[in-house]
Amino acid sequence: MDTFISVAVEVLRLVPLILAFFIPALIGMALLKERGQGYKKKALLVFLLGFGGIIGIQLLIRSASTLQVLATLGVSLAQVTVALLIAAFTVYKLAD
Repeated sequence: MDTFISVAVEVLRLVPLILAFFIPALIGMALLKERGQGYKKKALLVFLLGFGGIIGIQLLIRSASTLQVLATLGVSLAQVTVALLIAAFTVYKLAD
């Protein structure tokens, strides 16, 4: 039971940043659904600036050693992936 509670607490710790990553993911996914080459470039720019800015601030605040930087990047990559999946599903459902 203690293991289940500790896993649930760790998952819930990830939710606030997933929501922060969701905003640029949603905007980028909406731009990707548009037609035209220019929209793909704008979506890539939104992804780079949005995700890069959040990860940069996160690294600036949390990191002191190389191991902490790698851990932060790994967790951020997982959070970005979840945010992109949720945003893709949201944009797909809104488009229908």
